[in-house]
Amino acid sequence: MGRRRYMCTYDGCGKTFVRGEHLKRHVRSLHLQEKPHECPYSGCTKSFSRKDNLKQHMGIFHSK
Repeated sequence: MGRRRYMCTYDGCGKTFVRGEHLKRHVRSLHLQEKPHECPYSGCTKSFSRKDNLKQHMGIFHSK
């Protein structure tokens, strides 16, 4: 396994990652609470930080 050289610098976190993009995803979803992927179904107010989580939600709750 690779070295975890990307560390989160938010106070009290310190979580480390092998890949820089994983650190960015961590910061956006956990610390910044960004959820840009909104469910397109009428009446559903769910939104997600990751597109794959939206796809999973749609498959579970909105599949026919």
